[in-house]
Amino acid sequence: MKFVIQGLKYDTDKMKKIANVKKWYETNSPLVKAIYGNREVGTTYDCELWRSEKGNWLLTHTEDYNKKVGHAITEEEAKSLLMRYAPDIYETEFEEIPEA
Repeated sequence: MKFVIQGLKYDTDKMKKIANVKKWYETNSPLVKAIYGNREVGTTYDCELWRSEKGNWLLTHTEDYNKKVGHAITEEEAKSLLMRYAPDIYETEFEEIPEA
């Protein structure tokens, strides 16, 4: 998959897949907003977390059965997702998580 985000090309064929994670995205549909008012409504997607050779992070998922979506994220967000959904991979990629 290829995405151009903020003037940078992200090509998953040239990136390292780090982990499968999940992320909640707010629904911006006017119909949903009309039904639910000002409440936050959204969907949790199964996502793939990728890192480029230059250290940029990409989160991808599939919407509406076949639409591939990519979002550039910060390293801090990538760390947060890994700590929550793949702590072993977090320790491999960054640092050991301290014992409680």
